[in-house]
Amino acid sequence: MWLLLPILLYSVVFLTVRHIYSHWRRRGFPSEKAGITWSFLQKAYRREFRHVEAICEAYQLGRDRLLGIYCFFRPVLLVRNVELAQTILQQSNGHFNELKWDYVKGYRRFNLLEKLAPMFGAKRLSEMFGQVQKVGDHLINHLMEQEQVKGNHLEVDLQQILGVYSINIIGNLIYGVDINNFEQKDHILTSYLSYKQASIQSFTLGRLPQKSSFTYRLRDLIKQNVELREDHGLIRKDILQLLVRFRNGNEVSGDKWQLETNNDPEKLLSIKRLAKVAEDLLKVSLDAVSSTITFTLFEILQEPLIVEKLQAEIKELSNENGQLKFDELDGLKYMEMCLKETVRKYPPLPIIERICRKSYSLPNSKFTIDEGKTLMVPLLAIHRDEKYFSEPMKYKPLRFLQSGSDVGQCKDKTKSNGFIGFGIGGAQCVGQNFAKLVIKVALIKLLQNFHMELDLNIIATLEVSHQPAPFIKTKDGLKVKLKRREIKPKFYG
Repeated sequence: MWLLLPILLYSVVFLTVRHIYSHWRRRGFPSEKAGITWSFLQKAYRREFRHVEAICEAYQLGRDRLLGIYCFFRPVLLVRNVELAQTILQQSNGHFNELKWDYVKGYRRFNLLEKLAPMFGAKRLSEMFGQVQKVGDHLINHLMEQEQVKGNHLEVDLQQILGVYSINIIGNLIYGVDINNFEQKDHILTSYLSYKQASIQSFTLGRLPQKSSFTYRLRDLIKQNVELREDHGLIRKDILQLLVRFRNGNEVSGDKWQLETNNDPEKLLSIKRLAKVAEDLLKVSLDAVSSTITFTLFEILQEPLIVEKLQAEIKELSNENGQLKFDELDGLKYMEMCLKETVRKYPPLPIIERICRKSYSLPNSKFTIDEGKTLMVPLLAIHRDEKYFSEPMKYKPLRFLQSGSDVGQCKDKTKSNGFIGFGIGGAQCVGQNFAKLVIKVALIKLLQNFHMELDLNIIATLEVSHQPAPFIKTKDGLKVKLKRREIKPKFYG
């Protein structure tokens, strides 16, 4: 009798696993050969398994528009066709929206991203531009101080330094604190960055827990700054000010920054929810900004001609008294092409992943994806597919040379909509204009003030991984030699 129990247990486990790993076959979807191999278990145990790279491999092995795969014990539907992915995410009427951005208050139900999108419009960003420039100046001042201490030829890990620049941007604009983490080593945001960088170097799939101690400490930081604005009338032109306006029922569009009285005693957002929004923006912005600047520099420093073109373009800026003009940044067309090419080759979000909220019939097919199942669009694999981009592993900004009114047209790609670096449909990044602004400011100031030299001998040894944003896993990060320079601004008179 007792011998039957382990046999029964084994049978239940076996049948359960087989049922999970036959999900796509039972529903008639094209699917990969299912199973857990010994080599996979070894990689998982050694923390050598690369999730993003495995998804890219599945994309390359597939031939159909849809491919059923398995992430551990989770059935995932991989969309291998750009047009189909766009149709699903743009026209699915809420079937694949992210639940974390849904919000219900009383009888009101709304999507927070849609409500907060006007915060990142040109009008609002132009008024925050002074804060962004101040953070950029902190970056340059730090490097110049380091150069004075260590001599004319300074060698730094730009990946680490740009991480500090990014956390400074987030601290000043999202958390509303006047902070310079190049000098303040004991701030909560400095600790957050150090913890995140340490986890990246140590773990394959390492992430901060959903509710770490940082969550509560960051919530306290939000609470303090919200009280300063609501109870003491502090007005500061940053994202937090607009979040506080939204919390009090004020519009985030327009040109007003001060809080307006509201007869409704209930707030649209609790402190807890506002802090969660800020932390979500922190996680997304930190990876997107730091990785895009890092890999733009990594690529252009291998091509002196690209650097010369960028410096020539930057030289045309007025740059009066060391200050940039917001309106002139749109004129940096070549830099815009470089950023697009960086996001194509190294997308900050290499995979768009959505949970189906209710059964959805996939367009132009006989298939239906069930509620609770995962839909995945592999941006990294699509952006490196020769079907969409010629020579995808080469860094060629001119592939994004605009023609006429086709703003996003790639000059050499075979399909006009292959570039989806900033997301599509419901997965579109509402803060992409903000991200591009702070990225441009960092690049402009670095290229204005320094000659940068990358040791070409170490390129072959650099290890690029994803977690999920790309990062240089090599111990020394992105080592670059800096020497001070100056671009004389062009004056018009």
